[in-house]
Amino acid sequence: MEFKIGKRTIGDRRPVFIIAELGYNFNTIEEGLRAVDEAAAAGVDAIKLQTFRADTLVTRDVDFPPEAGGGNQQAEFRRYEISEETHRRIFKRARDRGLIPFSTPSYISDVDMLERLHVDVYKIGSDDLTNLPHLAYVAGKGKPVIISSGMGALPEVDEAVRTLLKAGNRRIVLLQCTSNYPIKNPAWVNIRVIESFKKTFPCLVGFSDHTRGIHAAVAAVALGATVIEKHFTPDKNNGAPDSFFSADPPEMAALVRAVRETERMLGDGIKKPTRSEVDMRRWTRKSLVARRNIPKGAKLK
Repeated sequence: MEFKIGKRTIGDRRPVFIIAELGYNFNTIEEGLRAVDEAAAAGVDAIKLQTFRADTLVTRDVDFPPEAGGGNQQAEFRRYEISEETHRRIFKRARDRGLIPFSTPSYISDVDMLERLHVDVYKIGSDDLTNLPHLAYVAGKGKPVIISSGMGALPEVDEAVRTLLKAGNRRIVLLQCTSNYPIKNPAWVNIRVIESFKKTFPCLVGFSDHTRGIHAAVAAVALGATVIEKHFTPDKNNGAPDSFFSADPPEMAALVRAVRETERMLGDGIKKPTRSEVDMRRWTRKSLVARRNIPKGAKLK
């Protein structure tokens, strides 16, 4: 299975589609534009924002869990709302740098705004995995949909995928995801879910990486991930909520190099001698050799 996102074709035998999840890891438009430049220099394929309005995302009296730093959710989200003009400028910079820009909308009006900006693909976050009307609305736009499965049980994931399919959209990428920021216990990553998803669902499969480091992404590619999403920041110390655990430019560049090298290592799956092994076969394989001179006509036993 394969399909296009913008001008990029993604699929099981195609180069992995690498997303720098910028989210709202910037405090000024200048910092956001610089992040796009640095993501492009790192070699990613796409840059992703998060599109929301605090009033349509969360009620006033809900706090973050202690793991996420506590504090009032609506107050934080209001501080980091991104205007349509900021979206427009960041998207333009991304396109100028050869990247595919898109976002995670949290409400119907967010989707409508992104339609005005002509996104090529939508992301659905783990918090909306069970928000079936939202999934149907996004899928109905006819664009590819990348959906994270954090906090979800298999029946919930199944219902989400069925909802997207019922809306007439078969261009789906289902991401294994664990909704901890960051993931502290490696056992929680559960990358083998990628194999389960590939056997269970009629869609492409990928990985949303909330770990520190690049090992999980490399392992996911080895297990068949076609898309890798990694949180990205221009500066781990800029005070944005997700920046401390996100990949900075050098880390993202290392991840891209590791993924591309892993792709080459995976090969085509056909067992055959490589070109570099031809001489090695000739000089190192065993052969029949006489240890002493044998007279002509001698009978070998």
